[in-house]
Parts: sequence; C-alpha cells; structure tokens
Amino acid sequence: MKTTLFFYFLFFGIIGYSQVKTKVIVVDLGTPHKETIRICEDISCTTPDKCKSKWLSIKAREMVSIKLTNINSVRYTYKIDTKNISFYDKENQANEVFTGALKEANKLSEKNITQMALNPLSIADISGNNKSLNADISNLNNNVDLLYTTLKQKTALEEKDYFNERILLLDEAKRIYAENDALVKDLERFIGKPKYSAVKTELDQTKKEIEKTMKEITQKFYTIELVVYTLPVDVQGKNIDALEFRLHRTDKETKEEDLSFASTPYNIWIKGGFKIDVSAGIFATSLFDDEFDKRDDPAIAGNKIITLKNGGDYDLALGSTINAYVRLNSWVVPTINLGAVFTQNEKIQILFGGGVILGKQERIILTGGISMGKVNRIADSYNVGGSYNLGDSGDVPTQNQFKFGHFFGITYNLSKVKKISLDKGIEQN
Repeated sequence: MKTTLFFYFLFFGIIGYSQVKTKVIVVDLGTPHKETIRICEDISCTTPDKCKSKWLSIKAREMVSIKLTNINSVRYTYKIDTKNISFYDKENQANEVFTGALKEANKLSEKNITQMALNPLSIADISGNNKSLNADISNLNNNVDLLYTTLKQKTALEEKDYFNERILLLDEAKRIYAENDALVKDLERFIGKPKYSAVKTELDQTKKEIEKTMKEITQKFYTIELVVYTLPVDVQGKNIDALEFRLHRTDKETKEEDLSFASTPYNIWIKGGFKIDVSAGIFATSLFDDEFDKRDDPAIAGNKIITLKNGGDYDLALGSTINAYVRLNSWVVPTINLGAVFTQNEKIQILFGGGVILGKQERIILTGGISMGKVNRIADSYNVGGSYNLGDSGDVPTQNQFKFGHFFGITYNLSKVKKISLDKGIEQN
C-alpha cells in the first residue's frame, strides 16, 4: 500500500512540476504617469498589489500573454506590432444577443396580439400607431448616438459607463419591434381592402428600421472590450534575451494612428535557461615562448653560456570566447568561457575559465582561467646556465611543448541583444 501511494505521489508530482505556467504582462493604459506595466501569475488577476514585479522578466520555461486594461475599444483599435489583439469573438457574441432579442420581441408580440384582439383596431388606427412607432425609432436612434458619442470621448471605459444604458436601449427596441409585429399580424384582417397594400408597405419599412436599430445596438454596445489580451506565446528553447512588443492605437473613425501613444517598445527580459553567445577582446596569458640569449664561456673556448631573457610574466593576445551562462536578468551575470587566442608570436592557445558579464544591452565580460597551447622551450639535454658548443649557427636549440598556464582578459559581446518580437519573430537589435 505504501509503495502504491509513493508511486502515485511521484507520478502526479512529476505532472504538476511539468505544467507550464503562463505569465501575464498587464499594461494599464489608464494611468500613463504611474506604474503602467506589471507581471501577473494568471490572466484573471485583478489585484495590482499582487501583480507587481521588481524586474519585468519571465522564466525561460514560462509562456507569456499580453493583457491591456483601461482601454476604450469603442474609440480605438489596439494592436501589438501589426496584429489586432482580441481574445473573445465579440462579433459572434453580438449576433447571439441580436438573435435572442428577436426571440424575446416575438414573444412580446404574441401578448400584444392577444390584447389587440379584445380591442380591434381600424386600418387607420394601425397606420397611426405605426407612425408613432417611427417617431419612437427616431428618438431611440438619437439616444443610441448620444451614448456612443459619450463613450467615444472617454480615454478608458468601465462597465458602469454603458451596462444599464444598453439594456434600456435594447428593451426599447424590443418593445417597438413587438408592437410593430403585432400591427403587421393584425393588418391581415384587412387583406383585399383598398388601403391594405400601402399600410403593409409602411409596416414592413418600420420593421426594417427597428431591426437595423436593434442590430446597431448589439454591434455597438455588446462588442465593447474592457480587457484584451493575446494568446500565450511560447519562448522556451529560443536563444533570446528578451521578448519585445510595441503597442499601437488607431482612431476607429479617422483611421489615424496616435503616434504619441506608447512610442517606445516594451522589453520583457528572459531569465533562467542557458544562453550562449560570443565575445572578442584582449587577453593576458602566462603562456608564451621563452627567448634565450648567450654569452662567451670564459672557461671553455668556443662554448656559450645560455641565458634566459626576462620577458615578464604575461604576453598579450587577441581572441574570442564562447560564453555560456544562465539568464538572471541582472546587470552582473556569472559565465563559463571557452575560447581561443592568437599570441604575439601568432600561436593559438585554448582558453577555459569563468567570469562575469557586466551590462544588459551592451555587455563587457571580465574573464580568467586556464590557458593551454604549444610554446617554445629549451631543447632536451640543454639547460639555462649551461655551457655548450652551439656550432656555426650559434642558435640555442628549442622545441615545442604543450603547456598549461593561466590567463585573464576583457572582451566585448559580439552577439547583440536577441529579442523575439510578437509580430516578426526573432530579430537582432
């Protein structure tokens, strides 16, 4: 039993650990002079205090979604780069509201027909009542335009700005539709009468007008979005430093973009996961060729005493390193380096060590560690300070030997900051 429970715990623990979280980048467009961007753990977070982040960063294994709040979707179209952002199918939702309103209006019409049967109208009364309905439609359209104009003047919308008003407007439209529909059905009693065709045409035109107004109400006030957000974007496995996005806002009527709105892009830095890039610079290595001198041996004619020139402790070299590090979203990041350099004698040395990366956009790497390569040393059977007959050439015999030393250096990151754009994919910046 205990073994079974252990495996259940292990199985579900692995599943829970492997679940990918989605971080939500919340951009508040209603407070331009305050903190306008924060990071939340999920899309439903509504408490700003719980969504604050000291660093605008996400983990490499997390997905990210962009959420805009305090918007006015009546007045503006919002885009990230070149893509409109909207999660819900608001057009479909408006159509469903319109269809539902028609069904409710038809039910009201049946009640009106029952009441009209108790007090039959003349064909003149039907025409007169329809003219009153046309006046009601005109008044309703004015109220629709007034509310829509009021909403467009706001920078950001709240539900209280329109929620009750849109219900009242739609209810009025349903009332007019129901009364008109009842008049149409009641008019059937006068088929064949002289004025039937003319009045029928009037009633049909009124029905078209009220359907148009009802459609306009649902399209204008039931497609309003108070919050919009993108579907999650996966950045896992991409050798990038940051996620970049730029917001655009366009006036729906003039079709002109507000160039002063969010003029600079947002950068969300990636933390966690390995990042690899390349840097180049100058190095000081303790490995370099020995240089020798010689002087006459006063004790043995023709012999030379070998001496070692003092070349110092280090030699300068130029080269580059491959830097591997864990993203920390910090101005100082430790790194492991593997590289190669050319010494002043044009010999290659291999470097392996560690260091620190300084900076985020422009990065300087301070590094140090082990250097290895072939260098010139005095040949076997010869020693510095010894006396030897060097022959006619007089050259000190040397040989190449593979040696280990140490190095330190300073390099500049050749790999520019890599950003992934929500619209254009990975770009060099």
